[in-house]
Amino acid sequence: MKNYIKSIYVLIFAFGALQSCTEEEITKLPVTALSEDAFWTSEDEVKQAANALYGSLSNVGQIEWDALTEIMFSQSGASVEISTGAINPGASLVNSLWTGQYATIRDANWFLDNVDKVGLSESALAQYKGQVRFFRTWAHYKLMYQFGDIPIVTKLLAINEGQVEPSSREAVLNFVLSELDGTITELSSSNYAPEYGRVTKWAAMALKSRILLYEGTLSADNTMLTESANLASQIMSGGFSLHNNYTELFRPEGEGNSEVILARINADLEGRYHSLGQWLGPISFHASWTTYSPTKALVDRYPDINGDDIATSPLYDSDMPFTNRDPRLNQTIFNWNEEVDYEGSMFVNNGTWLNFRKWIDPAETAEQRSHIDFIVFRLGEVYLNYVEAMNEVNGPSQDLLDLINELRTRGGKGAAADGSDVIVPPIALAGLTKDSFREIIRRERIIELAAEGILYYDYHRWNWLETTMNQPAVGVVPLENRVFTAPRDYKWPIPDFELINNPNLKQNTGY
Repeated sequence: MKNYIKSIYVLIFAFGALQSCTEEEITKLPVTALSEDAFWTSEDEVKQAANALYGSLSNVGQIEWDALTEIMFSQSGASVEISTGAINPGASLVNSLWTGQYATIRDANWFLDNVDKVGLSESALAQYKGQVRFFRTWAHYKLMYQFGDIPIVTKLLAINEGQVEPSSREAVLNFVLSELDGTITELSSSNYAPEYGRVTKWAAMALKSRILLYEGTLSADNTMLTESANLASQIMSGGFSLHNNYTELFRPEGEGNSEVILARINADLEGRYHSLGQWLGPISFHASWTTYSPTKALVDRYPDINGDDIATSPLYDSDMPFTNRDPRLNQTIFNWNEEVDYEGSMFVNNGTWLNFRKWIDPAETAEQRSHIDFIVFRLGEVYLNYVEAMNEVNGPSQDLLDLINELRTRGGKGAAADGSDVIVPPIALAGLTKDSFREIIRRERIIELAAEGILYYDYHRWNWLETTMNQPAVGVVPLENRVFTAPRDYKWPIPDFELINNPNLKQNTGY
């Protein structure tokens, strides 16, 4: 299975980007023992170097970021440190973000500084550079989004060159957008036909659309929002289509479907598995841990079957909270009022946490070794980028609402207990305003993209964290008291060790 991408993992070598490698694995990988002149001699070696950057692509661990919002509770200390207000310059998630992204930047710069030595054709060179530039660009954006002013690094630095002046947030954003334009151009070659799992121009366009939506929201910049929508529109016309089953989209049988724009491939190789099912599953499912669990706040975000908020819905019954609801609720979260045989795997309510059904593969064995690919970009998100951006610029329209209703309809496909479709009535345009449609769109992003690890950015740019993250996290019972200090916590502290290493950096306000 997934032989098409196995080479990425067979050929990966010991870059700093490979943070998941064990010491034993690293000692078996030869490249760091080679001199520069001995390595850059063939296209195979260029491919190895480009492949290594795929180790930095978001994987299932990205889900933990949803625990920094109201929708998820985490038992992991890294995210708990943030969600309970104990964020500090030594916090593990703060440090891992800074060091991990700069490791990716270093590895990309090593590639870009050396790849011209091999003498590839202009077309081949562009295709490799485009893939690597994508990772370097995204790493800069992640750093900028969380830390503000950061050093832009575009070459491999010597030991005595590490004290780089930070660039303003605006300058970093301009760099990121310009680099993405170059990446899109480099990956637009007509003879570039990569296998599933590689970065394409569509992935670069999806990233730029996402970034422009985020930044356009933060700055109320309609120019950025319009460009975000234009990129989304191009992707929507690029041959992608919604997968016809929401549950299946996040299970092995949905891998490689036409909705996926970019996925992190978890190849079926020894030692290349993850334990996502064990992290999310109930204790009754092969003794899983429930490391990450949905909250009652997420459950309450799902509307009734007609799209009405449950606070005002005549259909909602608090004693039967999963009845007459948007069918994605049942496909994302187990009904804690029922104990069910989930395709041969028993779900038993543990009395404390709610449990995700999304991403759970009931066919997994007791060893909990999963190879489910992690979706990085998909058409469903692109729909929502387009609709949100266009609503902010022009207000609601039937065309925009049709895309929301298409997602809602897809959520009902095969969603009944017997596998038949659940009919989901469309939301009507009549009476919608920009403000009321905005609330529908935001709700739709939450319930469509839950447990995909990107909702923190939405809650952040909507300025929702200061209210939602000062509320207790509740599952079946109260789980965690949360604290968010605004405006301080909207920007993370620069790690202490980096302030010592680079005196040009200044600590962010409040830390």
